[in-house]
Amino acid sequence: MNVNRFLRELAWPLSDMVVLVAIIAFTLLTALAQAAGRLSPWLYLLLVALLLPPLFRYLLMLLESKAYGRPTPVATIELFSFVDNLWSLASLLIFALLIWVGIVLEQNVSPLASRTFAAAMFAVIPASLAVLAITRSPGQAISPRPIMQMIAVCKWHYLLVPAAIVPGYLVTSLLISVNAPDFLILATRFYSLFLLFTFTGGLLDARGVRFALTFDGDDGDEGTEVPPELDDLSRSRQHVLNHAYGFFSRGNSSGAMAHIQSALENESDIDGAYRWYFDEMLKWESKDGALLLAQANLTRLLDEKRDVEVVKLISRCLIENPRFRPLPGDVDAAMDAAARLGRDDLEKALEQ
Repeated sequence: MNVNRFLRELAWPLSDMVVLVAIIAFTLLTALAQAAGRLSPWLYLLLVALLLPPLFRYLLMLLESKAYGRPTPVATIELFSFVDNLWSLASLLIFALLIWVGIVLEQNVSPLASRTFAAAMFAVIPASLAVLAITRSPGQAISPRPIMQMIAVCKWHYLLVPAAIVPGYLVTSLLISVNAPDFLILATRFYSLFLLFTFTGGLLDARGVRFALTFDGDDGDEGTEVPPELDDLSRSRQHVLNHAYGFFSRGNSSGAMAHIQSALENESDIDGAYRWYFDEMLKWESKDGALLLAQANLTRLLDEKRDVEVVKLISRCLIENPRFRPLPGDVDAAMDAAARLGRDDLEKALEQ
């Protein structure tokens, strides 16, 4: 990451209007919660409990969008859902746990121990968030080996994250010392928090490591070799996928599928290409795009009488969404393939 990229990432939360509006919105909501807290501490706790999950969901969405080079996601009311994408709340739990440990250390050991712990944890939090965004596994996000792998592949560039974040907290301290308006102090704190996530995502994008890292098992006992950059084929496919995501995020799913299908026509390894796009699209906030692609792939596999691969793909899709079905014209052929392989359970699932 060069100096120009560093400065752009530093200013991005304020220069991107979608993110700036989100910062202002969350600042206003928090200010309202603080005002309500003057009337009732319990009301304040309730409002904070309602606000924190969508905040950290959105922050992780921003990290992912920066890392994968996707359009900036918009903060919507769906963020307040307590049943979807529960893995995305892992970042909130990590922060809550670290704050709790810091308080315990300060009260029972010493303020110095609490500050030392805070500094040590701040050094690894960006790597933990990056691992969470790539793997969507809370277990990986707190496992030492993946975190160390992430730091190692980023090399000295990893130090740019604290270099970007620390000045924001220093500015906040300065504003507090001069008795600046509470809203300004709160907004500065939110900017620093947003920057932690967006800068981490920007670093992954700049270093090209978002697809290069793979981890085996949540316990981190086995690791795979980490190449420093994406290969040319992956870069080419990712360019296609970014455009497709742009179509899909604007509600044009047919345009997204057409764009990917056009790229697939130029692939020498069509099976590998379908698997690559399917796996990467499953990382999107909505899995609908991946399932649409799976329907198209099923049509091809059924035409080629590849029953084993048909059954495997349908089984995977049903895990992602139990309501998944092949295209209407492919349902009977898919049921026949399941019957030929003795998969009565799959045949019954497709009958429903």
